[in-house]
Amino acid sequence: MPRGQNDEETEVLDFNKPAYSFIPKGNHDWRQQGPYLVCKSCEIQHATWIGMEKIMVGIDKKGRPLVKKREEVGM
Repeated sequence: MPRGQNDEETEVLDFNKPAYSFIPKGNHDWRQQGPYLVCKSCEIQHATWIGMEKIMVGIDKKGRPLVKKREEVGM
């Protein structure tokens, strides 16, 4: 038997046709957790890094997070 193979059956995956696809919702429920903005409304958690020098101060009319430098808000 060639090296790295065993008796178990190997599943062949086609990444061009995934069995599951994630399509995020149009609006997200963003929360700041440390240096990240984390979406709490989608079934798969996703986030974006904003760093420690910025803070989320609110949400605009389209549901996008408003981010400012900490020095701008007196922190």
